[in-house]
This record gives sequence, structure tokens and C-alpha cells, in this order.
Amino acid sequence: MPDPRRLAAGALAILLAASSGAGCGPRSVALYETVAGSPSYGRVTESHTRTREVHDGLDTRFVLSATWLSGAWVKAFAEEYSGIYYLDSARSERVVARWRGESERYVRFFVALWVPDERGNDLEKPGSVWSLRLVRSDEKDFEPAYVRASSLKPEEVSRFFPHSGTWYRAYEVAFPKEAESPPEPPKEGTPRLKLVLAGVQGRAVLAWR
Repeated sequence: MPDPRRLAAGALAILLAASSGAGCGPRSVALYETVAGSPSYGRVTESHTRTREVHDGLDTRFVLSATWLSGAWVKAFAEEYSGIYYLDSARSERVVARWRGESERYVRFFVALWVPDERGNDLEKPGSVWSLRLVRSDEKDFEPAYVRASSLKPEEVSRFFPHSGTWYRAYEVAFPKEAESPPEPPKEGTPRLKLVLAGVQGRAVLAWR
């Protein structure tokens, strides 16, 4: 015959385990929701991002997306990145400080490019088949100070720049700071900045006002 004391102890253990499991669930969900970030970052990124598809009939020649990494975007990114990497404050501070510092020295963009033939996705290489220029409101154009493959990990690119598809290549592009400071105020309705990508596959213009 089973010992009543053992039965009671077993029932208590089961009850405690169930209570513990029930208690962990909401805490885990709350933690995930906090780490997942705030809606404000998504709104800022969307407002700073432009995308253009270039077609030849039914064929897609290329797709260009770019996010202007302005001061407002960097502020939102700092909050988002630090929130996600809250357990690694040293890494967060390193990454955020670099992005903030470079956006203070340059006019910077996160650029995502898709082309059917991956060999033609070579923006960062000398002698690239593409020409990339930034045009300010007075129509003066600027060459990039640098074009380089993104320093973010692939999963970070997907998280922070969801408009970048799986088959895109991601770049960080910088232009001279004077590109956003024309001698005269822009005329009403004139884009403040235009990012122009041109090559044998076609031409795409992205504009920010």
C-alpha cells in the first residue's frame, strides 16, 4: 500500500512545478517584448528609407533600398541596439559610438542592393560596374567617401533593416558632410538629398525631402 506521506509529497512537488512553470511564462514573454524593441525605431527607419525597383518589361533589373542614417535615426538606433544588447553594454556602446561618430562626420546611408547576377553586386570594389552619387538640393553631386560591406551580422541586418531581403547585399556608404548643407535653402518641393545609382542595368533615384 502506498505511503500517504509520499503521495502528499509527490502532489506538492507537482503543484510547485506547475506553479513555477505558470509563473515563468508571463515573465519570459514580458522579457522578450522588452528586448524586441519599441515601435518608434520601426517608424523612424521606415520614414528614412526609400526603395526603387528597376524593370525591363517583366524582368527585374535590380532593387535598391537605402536608409539615411541621420541624427534622428542614429538616436533611435542607439536606443534599439542598447535595448537588445542590454546584457552586453560594452558591445552596445562600441557599436553605437561608432555609428554616431561616423554620422556626425559624414552623410551616411545603409544601402541594400539586389541584382539577379550576384557578380554584379560589387559596390564596394574599385572599378565597380555601378556609379553611386549623392545630389544635394542645388544639384551639386558628391562621390562617396567610402563604400564598404556592412559591419552588421546578417541577423542584425534583418532585424534593424527589414527592407533588406535575404538575397540583397548590404553596404554602409558615406559622403562628405557638406552634401547636406547647400549654400541656399532648398526651394519648396525640392528634394534635400537624392541618392543616384546608375549602371548598365539602369538608373535609380531615391529622394529625401
